[in-house]
Amino acid sequence: MSTATGEALARMPHEGRMLLLASVEAHDPTTIRARAADHRGADFPLRRGGRLDPLALVELGAQAAAAHASLHALRAAHVGLLIGLARIEAGPVAPDDAPAPLTVAAERLPGEGPAARYRFAVLAETGTVVSGEAMLRMEPAP
Repeated sequence: MSTATGEALARMPHEGRMLLLASVEAHDPTTIRARAADHRGADFPLRRGGRLDPLALVELGAQAAAAHASLHALRAAHVGLLIGLARIEAGPVAPDDAPAPLTVAAERLPGEGPAARYRFAVLAETGTVVSGEAMLRMEPAP
């Protein structure tokens, strides 16, 4: 992982176990590909009752979008807010059956204004776990 991508993850508003991205594998001005932290552990923070619902993993898409903004738009510590989700679909792969690590791909969609819209997919080796769109509002940290 390059210094820039490590710094981008360090600038994320998520801390500790809630920083669910382990690394940024690739990025350009419109896309990012990241590797998720190990989702199979019993202590993974999105598990409830020992189960990991695929819809909980939209958080991975939102974090990948925030990392992309940190790398290409804000280039600084930031605060963010997930302001909307759309077209969310659970894929054919159950997260509990997917080997680690998961990959998160996100693409910034065209648009203007203070919010950014991203299409994302959380992927396992065997297929899609969850996909959809996330709308985020991110601002430099005070």
